[in-house]
Amino acid sequence: EKASPGTCDAFVSHSWHDDPAAKWNALQEWRGEFTQEHGLEPCVWLDKCCIDQNSIELDLRCLPVFLHSCRKMVVFCGVTYLKRLWCIMEIFTFIHMCRGLDSIEFKMVLREGLEDEDAA
Repeated sequence: EKASPGTCDAFVSHSWHDDPAAKWNALQEWRGEFTQEHGLEPCVWLDKCCIDQNSIELDLRCLPVFLHSCRKMVVFCGVTYLKRLWCIMEIFTFIHMCRGLDSIEFKMVLREGLEDEDAA
């Protein structure tokens, strides 16, 4: 569903290299917290759904527009997130657009059975 600028609740930032099941669990946890606080489902910008997979390079040039359209950024930080240049670029661009750190929420992506190792 298309959203008008500024009506998207969150830009979802994640590493494609982190564990998919752990990311899904973290996303569902965040979704539950959002729904409980706001009384409605969140509208999110998620790259797989919002970027034309047949024209990725063209859409990625619009990153500042996509980020500006979102009220906040939710970073799903797994073991590879901080090692991925594109992930860091998303955060840098979001902050550079005069958004404060208070507009970024971090959620840890912890693999089942490896939670202590991932949180270290």
